[in-house]
Amino acid sequence: MERADLSPRKPRILLAASGSVAAIKFGNLCHCFAEWADVKAVATKASLHFIDRATLPKDIHLYTDDDEWSSWNRIGDSVLHIELRRWADIMVIAPLSANTLGKVYDVALFSDRMKTVGKIQ
Repeated sequence: MERADLSPRKPRILLAASGSVAAIKFGNLCHCFAEWADVKAVATKASLHFIDRATLPKDIHLYTDDDEWSSWNRIGDSVLHIELRRWADIMVIAPLSANTLGKVYDVALFSDRMKTVGKIQ
């Protein structure tokens, strides 16, 4: 879909925190990115143990699993993770725990294997 307004806009970054102790710095990351980009933030349940919501910029809403499930009631309603995907130009996972990195790697590896299996058949 083309934008009618061709003036440049800030990049849109979806900033995601995983459950690393480094999530203590998530507020700092949000502030740094917000200086030059439009930012929306998401956090895992585990990361919320380390994130101080008071350190987040006032204009950034922190989405959680509760938001995902409370915004959807029936077929046809918008789904938060799909709306965030449509909005964002890029997603940055920072901090990225080793556990989450392993999950991302497993998904990529599985996808690559499925492509190979499809070619063999």
